[in-house]
Amino acid sequence: METAKKILSRVLLLSVLLVGMNYLYKAFFLEKDIQKYSDVINLVRAIPNDADIVYIGESSNITFRSDDLDKRPISAFIADHYPNLKVYDITKPASHAGIYKVLLENIPDSSNVSTVIVTLNLRSFNAQWIHSKLETALQKSLVLLKPNPPLYNRFLLSFKAYDIKSDKERDRQVQREWEKEEFDVPFDFQFSNVEEWDNYVAKEGVNNPDGSRNQELTELACHYIKGYAFQIDTVNNPRIKDFNRIIQLTKERGWNLVFNLLAENTERAKELVGDDLLYFIQGNRELLIGYYTHKGITVVDNVDDVENDLFVDQNWTTEHYAEKGRKTIAGNVADSLKKYYPDHYVDIDYKTFVQTVFFNDCDQRTIWGQMQTITDEEAYSGKSSSKTGKGNDYSITFEYPLKIIPDSLKNEISIHMKVYRNSLSDNGKLVIQAQGEHTDYYWNGFELKEQVRKANSWEDYHYTFSIPDNIKQADLIKIYVYNPSGENVFVDDFHIEFE
Repeated sequence: METAKKILSRVLLLSVLLVGMNYLYKAFFLEKDIQKYSDVINLVRAIPNDADIVYIGESSNITFRSDDLDKRPISAFIADHYPNLKVYDITKPASHAGIYKVLLENIPDSSNVSTVIVTLNLRSFNAQWIHSKLETALQKSLVLLKPNPPLYNRFLLSFKAYDIKSDKERDRQVQREWEKEEFDVPFDFQFSNVEEWDNYVAKEGVNNPDGSRNQELTELACHYIKGYAFQIDTVNNPRIKDFNRIIQLTKERGWNLVFNLLAENTERAKELVGDDLLYFIQGNRELLIGYYTHKGITVVDNVDDVENDLFVDQNWTTEHYAEKGRKTIAGNVADSLKKYYPDHYVDIDYKTFVQTVFFNDCDQRTIWGQMQTITDEEAYSGKSSSKTGKGNDYSITFEYPLKIIPDSLKNEISIHMKVYRNSLSDNGKLVIQAQGEHTDYYWNGFELKEQVRKANSWEDYHYTFSIPDNIKQADLIKIYVYNPSGENVFVDDFHIEFE
């Protein structure tokens, strides 16, 4: 009995000690560790509590083509259809449903979110993505965000208790699946697995019209085979399990759930490899739609809705689309949301739709030129601003074809922004530049110091620019801060409105 009491007292003492250590760690060290190892959480924290809809995905949401007039993400085009609702995105390149689930878990219970749109990327079910070399870093970034006591998560991180494998191990896993996963098709097919099919095409090659071998297209055809020649096993595929966990989470949180099945370049797949590869793509498409529709989930089918020339990457298998492609997908998703928000939907004809108000808070939800200037050294709102000076002469840059804006709204440009000057000796300017085939080149700079007279403080800057007649038909207008000095100037919350 005495021994039992001693053991019990020691257990209680240890429990109290662990609880106390957990409290101290959470109070004094957790946030520093999160910013060091799991700063992906900042994507979630950037979503305000009054958000109505959250779109979560990978680089397909934000990638654009250089000649796009409107470089906004898919999520922003969805928001165009629901102007009275607040739509935000969580975009983490190279991520997948397992990552989405943890990030969605971290949306606060106090949030007003009612609908979550989750990217359903067909390729994320294949061996290359499941065993990606990026997976170790992705899994490490999530450890501190799991719903466990913070100190316990820190121990897991310290002892590397997450999916950690070398690049060679990942390659072996992929190769093993390509060799051992046999095709199950209802027709005679000369190949039993990816390895055989890939080797055959690599050997035989894709030929030019004159019969000569085209090595570039041969390699691309092999990429398509390795990317799409698989059949989803709903029992064992880990991505199925990840999406099922998201379904369970949204039920617990009372959220509406929409799966956005992305477009694939089926036109290019058929051209390079043929109908046999399309069989695998369409088979997985039908399986996913049927599987999740049966579970009561809305699945938006975009697989065949984007043509080849709207895919940004023509020499690889990606879900990156030019402006028209992103708008097509957004329109399909927006249409599916009508059943949740029937009174809020607005039909938009992008052929006549003209945007006249633009805003960039430098937190990378909106893409302008010179995004490489984004820094977290200073920020007025959110986590970032645009840094100029010391060799970085140009801030984030607004670029737009002025000629497509109606003449009735080309009288003035109202420009507001927040400016932070490290000293009062810079020579930063707000610059308005215009050019075009049928217009004269225009450049004008306006001194920031005329309004921003304090150093080391965020100050308001506002300028109303009267648009000269000779540039109203300009092919391109640019608005940015120019600071060719040795002193830093930061810009945030850049707001531009044509009036």
